[in-house]
Amino acid sequence: MATNPACERFIPLLSPYIDGEVSPADRVNVERHMAACRDCASRAADLRAESALLRVGLEMAVDDVDFKDFTQRVMARVTPDRPPLLERLRISLSEMFLYHRTVMISSLATAAVAVLVAVPLLMDQGSAPLGYGADRMRVRAVRASEGATVAPVVLESDDGNTIIWAVDQDAPTTHDGIQAGPRGASGDESDELDGESSKDVPARRPVKPATPDKPPKGGEL
Repeated sequence: MATNPACERFIPLLSPYIDGEVSPADRVNVERHMAACRDCASRAADLRAESALLRVGLEMAVDDVDFKDFTQRVMARVTPDRPPLLERLRISLSEMFLYHRTVMISSLATAAVAVLVAVPLLMDQGSAPLGYGADRMRVRAVRASEGATVAPVVLESDDGNTIIWAVDQDAPTTHDGIQAGPRGASGDESDELDGESSKDVPARRPVKPATPDKPPKGGEL
């Protein structure tokens, strides 16, 4: 059967026309040609039937395939191998410094200040308080200045240490103007601690009592 020369131009456009892949101008021309040419209209009907059969066959084949794990299988093939631990740490740190630089710097500065404040406090916990002797220091003797009265104050702390305060006070004066002597009947100048004898401490000089003024003599009456 001889082919119409006009059909040779439109036969290659029939399949794209069925699939909707021709331009609007070509679609108009193909439809005008099929309206005038019975052979091309028959060819277009056969192409539509073949396309429908192919679509039904593909749908039946797809129904037999389980796509439940399809995404996981595809991603497992395209995902690269997991880098080692050190490489992951390096990447995480670089991302943190890149996107959270301000937060990281402020956190590091706060931690540094906390360390600078906490270290001296922890180091000073074992040392003696200000104004008291340390653990290796022992009181050997308490010496009073000349003419003064020593009033020792002994305190025991909770940890078993003993604190001795030697308070130097002025000697009180009696009603007749005589200066009172130091407390205690021994008259020694120092209170001995830790087994030290009294001869190692210089003797206290006695205080001279004040001489009362002579009463004035009365004149003749």
